[in-house]
Amino acid sequence: MKLGDWLSILKGAWFWILILCMGNVFFIFLAWVAYPETFELLVGIMIVFSIGSIVFGIMLEWKRQRRRDEVFYNFFREPSLEHESELLESTGKLHKEKINYLGNKLWELNNQLDEAKLQSIEYEEFIESWVHEIKAPVSLANLVLENRKEEMSELVYQRLEHARIKISDNVEQILFYARLQASHVDYCLERISLNSCCKDVLLELQALLDEKEVKVIFQMEDVPIVSDKKALQFIFTQIFVNGAKYSNEKIDSFIWLKTGFDSIKNRYYLRISDNGIGVRLSDLPFICDKGFTGNNPNRKQSTGIGLYLVKKLCDELQIEIEVESEYGKGFTIQLLFPIIDYKFKQ
Repeated sequence: MKLGDWLSILKGAWFWILILCMGNVFFIFLAWVAYPETFELLVGIMIVFSIGSIVFGIMLEWKRQRRRDEVFYNFFREPSLEHESELLESTGKLHKEKINYLGNKLWELNNQLDEAKLQSIEYEEFIESWVHEIKAPVSLANLVLENRKEEMSELVYQRLEHARIKISDNVEQILFYARLQASHVDYCLERISLNSCCKDVLLELQALLDEKEVKVIFQMEDVPIVSDKKALQFIFTQIFVNGAKYSNEKIDSFIWLKTGFDSIKNRYYLRISDNGIGVRLSDLPFICDKGFTGNNPNRKQSTGIGLYLVKKLCDELQIEIEVESEYGKGFTIQLLFPIIDYKFKQ
């Protein structure tokens, strides 16, 4: 038995121990008066008996308390009729009404929780099903735009392509958000050309970049990255879309990509910088929080979910994120990739 258990029991039984001690003092006085020749023997027997009684009582109370705690926690974990009966038996009929009331409330709350979990699962399944269904018309819209491009003015085509990119981006956000809520997520790790991966994403976003008049500057050398290609493309899409969305229209905008090796952290890096509106210093620590949009009026239409998903995926893939920004002058995000022995992983 732990010291805390002893102290807890002693604290609850101090009154009866005090009464026992006072009774012993009184009987010791009587023994001294009535039997002075056997006083020491009687006092010794009385003290041993009292100590034994106290220890026996404490041990008995400790066992009863352990049993009550066990029954109590079983009742809270599963407020069934069986556990309720066990709790009533251990505490006595005095608290019957309170325990019955508590059991009914716990039973009701558990039913509500089970129902909420079921609704949540059904909702997630519906969203995932909807996402996969919506991809077909989005792909069809993309096909129509490509085949009918000559029949549209450049401005109309850019606006429609911008809308398509935004719809596709929102659909991918929903899909990855639902995927990250799963208890287990499977990633397909493979050797990836970082240069080709970035160019593929930028090609998909070309209409948005043209509309925003954002120039892309490459200073990239291929580095041996091993990661999940689909997740990585989603991460790059969110970063590039933000770079274009929050570009500074008063100057020639650019997104600058640079790769290299960080000898201090022993990791390869991809550094993505822009000269857009940037982020306030007070907002910088929170930009990856879910739903955070900051104090910048230009970001009020943002959902605050893109960089949150980027951070979650990077955590899953063991990619470090470093951000820096100077408000009004630009924003930089650096991704640090782990070195993985691909042959060993195979």
